[in-house]
Amino acid sequence: MTKLDQEALPNKSMLIQAESLSVGYSKDQPIVKDINLILEIGKNYALTGGNGSGKTTLFKTLTGLLPALNGKLNIESRESISYVPQSKKLQLHFPLSVKEVLSMPYKSFFPLSSSITDSVWWNELIALSELEPILSKQISECSGGQLQKVLIIRALLSKAKLVFLDEPMDALDHLARKSFQEILALYRERCQASLFFITHNLNYDWKDGFAEVFEIDQGRFFHLSKGDKPNDCEHNDGSH
Repeated sequence: MTKLDQEALPNKSMLIQAESLSVGYSKDQPIVKDINLILEIGKNYALTGGNGSGKTTLFKTLTGLLPALNGKLNIESRESISYVPQSKKLQLHFPLSVKEVLSMPYKSFFPLSSSITDSVWWNELIALSELEPILSKQISECSGGQLQKVLIIRALLSKAKLVFLDEPMDALDHLARKSFQEILALYRERCQASLFFITHNLNYDWKDGFAEVFEIDQGRFFHLSKGDKPNDCEHNDGSH
């Protein structure tokens, strides 16, 4: 039986603990199974794997957007989590401005107040991200890069302790990528937060390195940084 938020985490530094977790859309055919991981406060993590391997499915399960199929999943607090999806997978046609999207609450993942736009934190993030010129722009009219910036900043406005980022740099050009790496580094230090990236290029997406690197390959979950991937599995070095 899958357990969600039912047991206290054994260590106060833990944000998420998964044991023998299976994820997917059908209990008969899990996309990834036997997932064991611990995510702690103040660390950077990376998840790599081929297209369609189940990386985003795992992220959605860990954030609570998708129910787990089997195993054990303990989460310190849903309100301590935020999630940055891929902009290229979103189709936003509703009539809202960038400012409205940034300031609107989103369930418990983004517990924003109505006064968020008047806060020092808002002003600082808007200035650092250089989003001020497009705040009145319709979100549906944003380019892929602009939308990705909005999604990242919206997640950071919540001051969450754990931020899941699904290929967050793919839509950004070189200058924007460098700028947002600096913003994320500042956020991690300021909020004592953890960042968990889905990435195809470990060095390019995050220059400061990772505490642990995970990989999904052929429906199996590996801790690459611990060398637990057997030789009979095709190795993925994160450069694809």
